[in-house]
Amino acid sequence: MRVLILAAGYGTRLYPLTLDLPKTFLLIDEEPLLNHIIKKVDGLKKTVNLDEIIIVTNNKFYRRFLDWKEEFKREDIKILNDGSNDPGDKRGVVGDIKFAIGNNRDNWLILGSDNFFNWGLEEFVSFSLERAPSPVVGIYDIKNKESASQFGVVKINKDSLIEEFIEKPESPKSSLVATCLYFFPGESLNFIDKYIGSYENVDMAGQYISWLISKTKTYSFLFKGIWLDIGSREALEEATTGLRI
Repeated sequence: MRVLILAAGYGTRLYPLTLDLPKTFLLIDEEPLLNHIIKKVDGLKKTVNLDEIIIVTNNKFYRRFLDWKEEFKREDIKILNDGSNDPGDKRGVVGDIKFAIGNNRDNWLILGSDNFFNWGLEEFVSFSLERAPSPVVGIYDIKNKESASQFGVVKINKDSLIEEFIEKPESPKSSLVATCLYFFPGESLNFIDKYIGSYENVDMAGQYISWLISKTKTYSFLFKGIWLDIGSREALEEATTGLRI
């Protein structure tokens, strides 16, 4: 199994904090957010074989990630530069996934680098492996439909299959939202190629998932605990003032 951490965004909603700093390097509990994510990934090594850990970033912040890798002595992590220099020419989430995995058809655990959470990943991976070749999306109940309108909202059935996925709906039907945590078995990766070949907008992962559920069975895994998408000042403040993972 291989792990991909998506870190090629520019964090524009957090400007000026992220003008010259990737948001995954913002400090939470005196450590970069990225370090918290890496600890969760490292926890998988007890139960599964991790062949590779990749972080994909952009040209603007590439040097920063190389410096981080050297400082924390993580020679086991590969840093990829997707070549973009500003928000106007970024590849987008789906584009970066395709760029990073290339033609590799192993199983991939994919995480957004702005995920802040306190759960382990072992159950998610075990659940996902049992449902291969179907993809699995990590979801979370934020308990508030109004807040859910800022995310991709999912409707699931009793078997945890995703029946509906709507990106940032005005009137959410539920408070179940998608996190940027995915498991794509090798057999499911051809769908990414088909999507990229048919659609111009490859920036929003939610649009891809909405398309994917119409093409193949796509399961959900409900995480319980603490989760925040560190994409706004409000979420960052909540993470840094009141939560511990």
